[in-house]
Amino acid sequence: MCGTPFPADALGGVVPAQVRYGLEDRYLSKSNALDEGPGEEREREHRVSAFGVWRPLDRVALLARLPYAVKEIGQTPLGGATETRTSHGLGDGEVMALIGLVRPSARRPATVGLVAGVSVPTGANGLRDGTGVRLDEHLQPGTGAWSLTAGLNLGASTRGAIVEAGVLARRNGEGSHHYNYGNALLFNLGWTSAPRGGWRGIVQLNGRTALRDRLSGGGPAPNTGGSVLYAAPGLRWQSGLPVGVEALVQIPVLQSLDGVQRERATARIAFSFDR
Repeated sequence: MCGTPFPADALGGVVPAQVRYGLEDRYLSKSNALDEGPGEEREREHRVSAFGVWRPLDRVALLARLPYAVKEIGQTPLGGATETRTSHGLGDGEVMALIGLVRPSARRPATVGLVAGVSVPTGANGLRDGTGVRLDEHLQPGTGAWSLTAGLNLGASTRGAIVEAGVLARRNGEGSHHYNYGNALLFNLGWTSAPRGGWRGIVQLNGRTALRDRLSGGGPAPNTGGSVLYAAPGLRWQSGLPVGVEALVQIPVLQSLDGVQRERATARIAFSFDR
C-alpha cells in the first residue's frame, strides 16, 4: 500500500476539526506467476478499517487504524482449473504521528512535518485450512511482525487548494512464521482543489519501491519486490454537517517489478465525521 497516510489538511490550522473518525475500505489487487510451476495467481483484498485522527495540538496529529481483512487468492495452473481460497480476520493495527517541524511565516499556510509510526501484529498469522495446513502467507490477515515507518511530509495551502508531498521509509520485521516482507520506500505528490459546493477534486502520484520478501530460510521470495507508480484521481465531499466522503482510485502507470507480477488498480473510499 502506498499514498499519504494523513489527510492533506491534518496540520497547520487548515482544518478546524480536532477529531476525525470513520470507516474506510481499501481494495487491493495484483497478479503474479505461480511459485510451484507455470500458471497465474490472482490476489484480491478488501481491507475495511476503523480509523481516527486526533489533533491534540496545533502542530501534532495522531492517526490510529484497525483493519479487518477479507482476502482471496485464485491459482490457475497452465491448462488447469482455477482453485480459489479465501480468508478473513482482524488485521494489523497501526498508530502514526505527524509532528509539524517548520512553519514558514507567510500568507499561505505551509508545514513541514515529521511522520513516525508503528504497525502492531494484532492480526492472526497462523490461520489453517480444514486439513490443518497453514494458509498461504498472503492469505493471512496479519503479518505476525512489527513494522516501523518514518519520513517527512509537506503540506501547503494556496487560494483554498492544498499541495502536499511526502516520502516515507518502512522497515518490516520478521513474522512469527519467519516470513519477512521487504522494506519499502513510499512517496507521494498530491493536489486537492479549493472547495466548490462542498466538493474538492484530488490528483495524486503515489509510488512504492520495495525490496524482495524473504522466506523462512533466508532466501528471496519469488515474484515479490520492485517499483510501481500510480496516478490517483479522486473526489472529496464535505457537507454542511460534520460529515465527509472521500473516494480515490490508484491506477498503475509505471511498473518495474521483480519476477513475473503485475499490480492492478486499487481503490479507497472513506466515510468520516468531524468534531
